[in-house]
Amino acid sequence: MMKKIRGSGYNGDIPAFSASLSKSQNLGSNTNVLFDKVWTNVGNGYSTQTGVFTVPTGGLYQISCTVVGASGKTLRVHLWKNEQKTVGLYPNLANFNSATLNMVLDLKEGDRVYIRHGNSQSELVYNEPGTDSSMFSGYLISK
Repeated sequence: MMKKIRGSGYNGDIPAFSASLSKSQNLGSNTNVLFDKVWTNVGNGYSTQTGVFTVPTGGLYQISCTVVGASGKTLRVHLWKNEQKTVGLYPNLANFNSATLNMVLDLKEGDRVYIRHGNSQSELVYNEPGTDSSMFSGYLISK
């Protein structure tokens, strides 16, 4: 059952999530990015413990992510769907650069989407405290 947002006129039938990093996160091989500060989680599909959005209602979803790499450091992460790597994000080495992805995915109930680091070397998703500059979000466009 979807949660109604009080006072908004929105009836809560569109699953949506948005979460950001509250602090920088070191990533080992095959580690999910754990976006720990939840802004929206209608349908309770996003888990801060795993960094995974589990689709509560099948349909077309808009999924987006922005990550910031530390100055002079490499960062490689990808959007994954059910253990299948899709598009990648590769902020370059200069001055805390960011990379953003936007995808429309046809997802079924129970599908899982997440941002995962796949490099064998440890890398860092950077976040300056209070900026919430690395984030992950998605919402149902159409059933």
